[in-house]
Amino acid sequence: MDPLSITAATIGISDAAITSIVAVRNTIDHIRDAEEVAGNIRTQLESIQRPLDSLKELRISDTGTLSASKDALAKSGVAEAVNDCGKACAAFEKKLQKWTKHSAEGKLSFRDKVTVGVWNKERVLTFKTRVETRQLSVQFAVSSVQL
Repeated sequence: MDPLSITAATIGISDAAITSIVAVRNTIDHIRDAEEVAGNIRTQLESIQRPLDSLKELRISDTGTLSASKDALAKSGVAEAVNDCGKACAAFEKKLQKWTKHSAEGKLSFRDKVTVGVWNKERVLTFKTRVETRQLSVQFAVSSVQL
């Protein structure tokens, strides 16, 4: 019997959520001054992706164990956490595009630094908190299933 794996779709995680998480992380990566403005958002997003990637590599040969693992992940709320994070990332990506429209080639203009870092600082902090909460939920759920 071939070992089976858990996919994001089988536990209710949408492709759009994962795509949004990757997109906002890539946007932040392409802004040279992002560390000043976005703090550790990129690291938190990577911390959501890593456990999901490890689920893809998790191989379970026993169908009963696989089913139990899927049920445990479904009950843990990991899908809701990732899907909510994906929605937040999609919305933040749109805002970030708008806030950085005066910047070029990955370097934030002074105007955009002020827009992001001063005028919208609370929105950035709110987004960071939301991502951090979802990151902790995902890490807990995935690590408990891998035990």
